[in-house]
Amino acid sequence: MHRISRRSAPAPLRTTVSGTTTFEVLSSLNNVIVERHGARVDIVLNRPERKNAITQALAVELAEAIDTVAGDDTVGAILLRGAGGSFCSGIDLKAAGDGERPAPITAWVAVHQAIHRCPVPIVVALERYAINAGAALALAASLCVAGESAFLQTSERAMGLAAPMCQAWLFLRHSPAVGDRITLLGDRIPAHELLRLGVVTEVVPDADVLTRAAELADQVAGHPASGRAGIEATWRTLRAMPDDPDAWFQALTQRTPR
Repeated sequence: MHRISRRSAPAPLRTTVSGTTTFEVLSSLNNVIVERHGARVDIVLNRPERKNAITQALAVELAEAIDTVAGDDTVGAILLRGAGGSFCSGIDLKAAGDGERPAPITAWVAVHQAIHRCPVPIVVALERYAINAGAALALAASLCVAGESAFLQTSERAMGLAAPMCQAWLFLRHSPAVGDRITLLGDRIPAHELLRLGVVTEVVPDADVLTRAAELADQVAGHPASGRAGIEATWRTLRAMPDDPDAWFQALTQRTPR
């Protein structure tokens, strides 16, 4: 079996059998679980009691997990999902700030820097909701499967804040019209409208989100590595990516009005 090395000490590698599926748990830290399913790696946001809300600790673990997986050329796709039947409810306001205005999570930019430099396609399983910081993760995905009752919301504007990571991915992947639609109104955008806007790839029954997202990730992972690398390289050229992406993401937060 193949092991992905990590800089921090992971939980002992083990093989788990679920039904007829055998997979490897590569790391199980407090906030993020990393599982190996053949050529696919699942990265699981693991704070179900808080609807997988983002904290500094989760952001640190998530950035490290993405960077680690990105360095393994036997991985063909990443499935990013939430534990407990929901994707991500955004920044954990109780853990980061005064309950109304969140304090900065310094590792959050590092998460998006890691996603941007990751050569492995990321498929998001959007169950129930992707709100604010959760929306940024969904918008960063190469492919996104949403449940038919799921929604995406960027409500930072109503809180007197910008949404730099959401805006970054909307700029990189979508038209200005779609970006304005998502960020200016701040409403809950249902799955079928997200499909019409091109934000999600497919909408399926709620009970089928994880299964269908895994199927798409496995399909992507099954293609030759050389083809995946060539597609990624060509897109980066055509999309005129920033010369220094890490600095670009960092600058977006520094320009945000306080």
